[in-house]
Amino acid sequence: MGTSRGVVIVGTSNPYTPGAGARPRALIGRTEQQSLFDALLTGLERQRSMRSMLVVGLRGVGKTALLRDCVERARARNWVIIDIEVSKREDDAFRRQLTFELRGALLGLSPRSRWGEAATRAAAVLQSFGLVPA
Repeated sequence: MGTSRGVVIVGTSNPYTPGAGARPRALIGRTEQQSLFDALLTGLERQRSMRSMLVVGLRGVGKTALLRDCVERARARNWVIIDIEVSKREDDAFRRQLTFELRGALLGLSPRSRWGEAATRAAAVLQSFGLVPA
């Protein structure tokens, strides 16, 4: 377990494997990754440019559990989360799903009638890419 340039490498000797996507009772041995994620959020909240965090590791070592913990941590700090499972496909299902989620997140931040300049600009960017109907 360790990090290198924003890449979180999850250890391979995880004694607890509850099954794909199952939540463990406790997230043990992930303090370093949790601290890195908290620092990432803090930097973004202070409007700093931060490196992304990429979680990689073998099947069953707890990547999904760690990501779910990160989602909970971000939501506890009032971040709006878009959670999409992605698979390689030839159609535009991903684009449609992303559009739906982004628009929902934007509306979740504030009703359209109360959008300020930034939200209006974000909606215009989505529309300019043909992601939302006019």
